[in-house]
Amino acid sequence: MNISTRALIFSYSDCVHYLAGITDEPEGKSELARLLKDDAGKLRKFPSLYRAQLALKEMGFERCWLVMHSPYDEMIGNGAAQKTELPMPLAAIN
Repeated sequence: MNISTRALIFSYSDCVHYLAGITDEPEGKSELARLLKDDAGKLRKFPSLYRAQLALKEMGFERCWLVMHSPYDEMIGNGAAQKTELPMPLAAIN
C-alpha cells in the first residue's frame, strides 16, 4: 500500500448500502477509486457504515474519508451532483 493511498467509504442518497474503496488521489478527489470486491469479483456492499469502516480497518487503514453523494441539485437542473468528503478516524472501530 502506497503511503498516500486513502481509504474511502461511499454513501449515496436513497441507497441502503455503502461501498468502500481506495485511491491515490488527493483529498477531494475520488473519481479513480478502486472499489473493494469479493473473491468472485463482485462489488462488496456493506449494510452499515460500521461494517465498511471495519473492512478498511482490517486492511490496515487508520483513517478513511466518507464520500457523500447527493444527486438532488442535478435532478432539478441546478448543476452537477454535490459530493462532500468527511475524514473519519478508524482507531475506535472494534
